[in-house]
This record gives sequence, C-alpha cells and structure tokens, in this order.
Amino acid sequence: MAQKESFISDKRRISYLSAIYNRIYRGQSVLIEGDYGVGKTRFLNLLRPKKLHAVRVESLFNIHVTLALILKELNYNTTATYRRTPEYLKKICNLSACFIDEASDLDNRVWPYFKRIIDAGIPMVFAGLPQVRTYLTSEHPDILSRLKTLILYPIVVEDFISEYNDFKQEAVEQIYMATKGDMRKFKEICTDCRDKAKEMNDAFVGLNLALKFISDLPPQ
Repeated sequence: MAQKESFISDKRRISYLSAIYNRIYRGQSVLIEGDYGVGKTRFLNLLRPKKLHAVRVESLFNIHVTLALILKELNYNTTATYRRTPEYLKKICNLSACFIDEASDLDNRVWPYFKRIIDAGIPMVFAGLPQVRTYLTSEHPDILSRLKTLILYPIVVEDFISEYNDFKQEAVEQIYMATKGDMRKFKEICTDCRDKAKEMNDAFVGLNLALKFISDLPPQ
C-alpha cells in the first residue's frame, strides 16, 4: 500500500490506516488521539483516500473562516463572513471528506457545525491531544459518540531500528529511552549523531557517541 511508504512499519498504525479507510468510505468519522511527539501529524498525512476528495483544514481559525477554508480547498470562491456561515455549512454537507490536524486548537464554537457535517455523512478525521476527547466528553458527548477514537502510542524500538541501520542497536535504544518516545526529539538527536559521525568519518553511530548527545538533554 502506497500510504505506508516512508513510514515506520508499525503494526498498530498499519491496522489504524485500514480502520480509518473502512470508516470514511462508509461516511463515518474518526478521532486520532496521542500525546506530543507520537506522530499524529505524520500519520494523518498518510491518509490519501482514492475514492474521496479529502480536504485538509487549518485548525487555528474561528467558525466562519474554518468553513470558508474547507470550501476554498474544494475550489469554491468563498469569503469568510459570519452571515454566510449557514450557506457554507449547507454546501459542505454535500461534499466529500475533511481532515483536521491539531484539533486541540479548534474554536470550540465550531464543534456543533462539525456535528451537522458528520450527520450529513461527510467523514471527518481529527487528530489531536487527549484534551480533545476530554473536552468532547464534557461538552459534546453526542459528537464523541459519533467518532471512533484511535490512540497512537510511541513506536516500539524494534519497529524502527531497521530505519537506522547506520546506528548500533544499543545506540538507538538509549536515544529512544532518553527521549521517552518523543519522536521529534528522537529524530533531532539521531540527526545530530549522524552529522557528528560523518564529521569523524565513522561509518556507524555507536553507543558512546549517542551518550554524548543524550547527556546534553535537559532533565525531564
């Protein structure tokens, strides 16, 4: 499957991809939940449904801007005005699919609009921190009941050691443990290690080199 290319071969994520495609092709919606650095954005970017025209929308704007942006992504000529919000909502409810990253940043007032879109059979996929589910549980349990929640966890070391074949296994394990599964920090340290190994004309990143960069991490 092309969507898995350039992504770590993690069995949980592969099964999640299949589950999400099955749901959105049935017109159902999904919430992808995970802490900082587990790979929510990267995972969301893997979704490229062949049977639907999916739009990706920025989460930082208010209601009428968010709805107008969805339509603009579908080549509608729209202006973000509050009075046209009902008209935009009606148009969106006749469209395809919508993916929203960083759902924790959404204007809370937009959720009832998303409920109408979901109820119209337009699949929506949200990715966000656990606070999204906490908020929906408290304020919109009816919306949460419409979403299948998939929780992303940090990838286990064995699943991505093969991606770092220029690292000694113990070096990868130590970096992963030191960064506590934060993939952004993990990749940052691996990049620094590779640069230093190249500078030293070393073919591999060994444990001693990794420990030098790990020791520079602030206490967590």
